[in-house]
Amino acid sequence: MEKDKVSLIMEEWYSEMVKNNISVQPKASTILGTILAKHLSTGKRDVWAEALLIKGGEFASWHASLSNQEKLEYDEGRKNASANYDPREGKTLLKG
Repeated sequence: MEKDKVSLIMEEWYSEMVKNNISVQPKASTILGTILAKHLSTGKRDVWAEALLIKGGEFASWHASLSNQEKLEYDEGRKNASANYDPREGKTLLKG
């Protein structure tokens, strides 16, 4: 998959940066990952996968850049993640 290529490139890039004692600003990593995904992708943008890689301080601007359809896709991914992985979902308090 193309996402795997992006991940491999990013991991190799981080590894080389560490070997050369070079630090990278989080924003630079996000920009590189976005550009790689854009150019290596042959299919539809995976908004949820991108959302998982966005740093907290960058989320608002990333979310604002999404189209209405992409925002719906993000919301659907968030709902699915909550339903599948949030331990609070479907739980009730025990009464004693």
